[in-house]
Amino acid sequence: MARIARWALGAGTLFAAVAAAYASEPPKGDRADGAILYQRYCAGCHDAGPGHPGTMLLEQLGRDPAPLIGRSDLDPEYTRAVVRNGLIEMPPFRPTELTEDDLDAVIAYINDRGKQDR
Repeated sequence: MARIARWALGAGTLFAAVAAAYASEPPKGDRADGAILYQRYCAGCHDAGPGHPGTMLLEQLGRDPAPLIGRSDLDPEYTRAVVRNGLIEMPPFRPTELTEDDLDAVIAYINDRGKQDR
């Protein structure tokens, strides 16, 4: 019985690891989806509300509007420079993590949403 329990636990752990690795894979296809990439790489820190450190830090510094979505004042080259080089607490993202095409899609998504939310 103990052997079956260990096997089940091991199989469950392996399944969870494979599922987590699959979930973290970037989207496949000809064109990156900016909304998916934003959710994967940006939303955890930059969405509105408590619990998002990037937004909370900008709000503490008195910068308005702080969340990325809804902003129309971000120059694409500035956004690209911050993503590649990092800023304050934000780490840089290498091209192996977020390709240039991926970054273009994220920037377009942020800018398009900013225009829609005005």
